[in-house]
Amino acid sequence: MDTLTVLAIVVGLATGAGIIIRRAGLPAMLGYILAGAVISGVGWGRGLGVVGELGQLGVTLLLFLVGLELPISQLVRLGRTVLVSGGAQIAVTSVVGFVLARWMGFTLVEAIFLGVALTFSSTIVVVKLLSEKKELQSLHGRIAVGSLLVQDFVAIGLLVVLSGWGKGAWSGPELVGVIIKGLVLVAATFGLAEMVVPRLVKSLAANTETLFAFSLAWCLGIAALAASPIVGFSAEVGGLLAGLTLANAAEHFQVMARVRPVRDFFMLLFFVGLGASLTVGGVGDNWWRAAVLSAYVLIGNPLIMLAILTWMGYSKRTAFLAGLTMGQISEFSLIVVAAAVRSGQVGDRVVATVAMVGVVTMTICSYLISHGEKFYVSVSRFIPGRKRTGRKGGEEGIRSFEVVLFGHSRAGSVIRPALERLGKKIMVVDFDPQVVEKLEREGKLAVYGDMSDVELYDELGLKNARLVVSTVSDLSDNLQLLEVVKSKTKKGPKVVTTAVDGAEAKVMYAAGADYVLVPNHAGGELLARVIEEQGIERIDQWGKTQLAGL
Repeated sequence: MDTLTVLAIVVGLATGAGIIIRRAGLPAMLGYILAGAVISGVGWGRGLGVVGELGQLGVTLLLFLVGLELPISQLVRLGRTVLVSGGAQIAVTSVVGFVLARWMGFTLVEAIFLGVALTFSSTIVVVKLLSEKKELQSLHGRIAVGSLLVQDFVAIGLLVVLSGWGKGAWSGPELVGVIIKGLVLVAATFGLAEMVVPRLVKSLAANTETLFAFSLAWCLGIAALAASPIVGFSAEVGGLLAGLTLANAAEHFQVMARVRPVRDFFMLLFFVGLGASLTVGGVGDNWWRAAVLSAYVLIGNPLIMLAILTWMGYSKRTAFLAGLTMGQISEFSLIVVAAAVRSGQVGDRVVATVAMVGVVTMTICSYLISHGEKFYVSVSRFIPGRKRTGRKGGEEGIRSFEVVLFGHSRAGSVIRPALERLGKKIMVVDFDPQVVEKLEREGKLAVYGDMSDVELYDELGLKNARLVVSTVSDLSDNLQLLEVVKSKTKKGPKVVTTAVDGAEAKVMYAAGADYVLVPNHAGGELLARVIEEQGIERIDQWGKTQLAGL
């Protein structure tokens, strides 16, 4: 078949499979992989050479976008919790995966790559599922996403090393050479990103079509240079570096929006090619190995994360729900083993095994994450957990307060000082580790916690408080707080909640709230009072006063 016919068949079947899979609530990439397996199974696999080549372009564009939005600042901000949990999870999971792979007869190098591939969970899948459940900003959601970012950084580093490695066995001198070349490339990249590229992009920003064309040309040009014999890396790493050079440009959001559809098309071809390897790589010989490794990913990975977070002092619920997100492998797992095949380190059976594990784990884990609360209720009594006592004063320190304040980064940072001036003893509950650590350094009572965690209410002993204030604007979390506090305490504390609008405020009042803060409404009232008292002419003076207090 000619190239156009092959592409028409591949894209058509993959699109149909992707639609069916998405309606089942699963990632579309599973449909693309299954489409590739079907195409190869009916004997059309030999015509997929062009699909594989174009698919590599999709990986290059994927890493180009990763470079554009590489969240280094976010990773640093998340701090010790994410670095420890993410790093420990990678170390433990890869070692156990390596031992399992060796037991099943894989070679030393194959076992190393399998162990590493099994540690990476899909950021794309987890973020999508948590967003749909409105749990992305919950404590377990933030820990999960932060840990996944750590995994992504490790995967990118591994790709850089693999891309610079020649065919065949590994050697120490060659590794040193790869690291040196990598450091030189990174230094050159940041030099371009600071001094050259932002100015060049700014001059093209007036015309979005020209900007888009330049971005693609820049990506492909740097990719070709990185893949040249002189440099000796891969086109994918070149794409990553090209993205990094554009990351500081103010127009990088426009570039991302334009490039994403192009990337998605070529990534479709990449996953179809991987699906074709399921048959070519010998599913029949490896299905039992894939089944064992899938069980390990689905059960072992969450348990490892659960143990790490429990050891760090998080509640059973937070540790369980964060651990649940680790029960599937990532698109980076597939990309890493495909790169290892191209570098001559492993054979096709490793790709086939990882692809099968991906299909199984992404399917099952997506369902588990979507119904995480139900599963937690079913198994919580079997999960050992540490009693959270805070960081100051032990059990008595966490319970001897008059006011509990949920959320400090929003209005809480203004409310807390006012309550302290009244002589009230306050316990702050926040899911940002840096906020809690900063308050503790100032001698304040503070604890890591998620308002959606019902177990936290008992641990805090809310019945002893006189006032409970929630600066979290999530309706379901506030209704849950009202239900628990009002039902468990006859007299009970006064409860103040926060709503995004008047309609939600009415719902909270009906549920028993004593006062509901509506920020937009309160801000409008304040501005109206300022205008009435001071007039339009002096409004700039009030603005300067407000700025000084921020």
